[in-house]
Amino acid sequence: MTEDKRDVHISKSLAYLLRHGAVKEGLDIDSNGYILVDVLLQHNRLKSLHCTLQDVDRVVANNAKKRFHIKTQEGHSLICATQGHSIDAIAPADEVLQKVSDFKQMPSMLVHGTTLNNLKLIIQTGCIKKMRRNQIHLAPGVTGVDEGVVSGMRISSNVYIYLKPDEAHKTLEVFRSMNDVYLTPDEIPLELFEKVVLRENAKNKSAVNEARQLLENRNIPCFTVSHGDQC
Repeated sequence: MTEDKRDVHISKSLAYLLRHGAVKEGLDIDSNGYILVDVLLQHNRLKSLHCTLQDVDRVVANNAKKRFHIKTQEGHSLICATQGHSIDAIAPADEVLQKVSDFKQMPSMLVHGTTLNNLKLIIQTGCIKKMRRNQIHLAPGVTGVDEGVVSGMRISSNVYIYLKPDEAHKTLEVFRSMNDVYLTPDEIPLELFEKVVLRENAKNKSAVNEARQLLENRNIPCFTVSHGDQC
């Protein structure tokens, strides 16, 4: 296995354990989501990859989306996922998530990336729900399109829901992660949607047309862009 491929496996193992599997796997994780690196290295997922502290440091440093953070405490290295948790026991404080209390701290854009199938459910239920995660993820732009936006939505997203920042600040409890993802534990009603951008390609034109009709029926501004175009 090449080092690059091995690093991908290490990164995926870290993401699973730190975001979702720690309690199930019997790992001691604190309320901020930190686990001792030495403890993680003894887990079979990482032992099978012969993972070392140096490997973890490299994977964290090279992660383009800055999914992880390492700190030293009393001579020991601890690691956490910066966002994306589904473990109920994790309720990060200011160290990991900073509450956005002042509107001046809000970005000019708040965008939720999703898919055409999920958009149907959002419109049917009247809101974006956090589903199995602890919070809904919002980005200060579109990942891979807007400058400086590296995380907050999957690259496979083909629906971009832009929120009204002022109304979102008044209505939602919003937090900012260490990798500049904005998060809320609250449901986001359709009334907070400023506009929705649908990314169209040769295979999804029918689904895009259906989504456009659903949005127009709710009087939500909707725009379509072709694959590769700017949002």
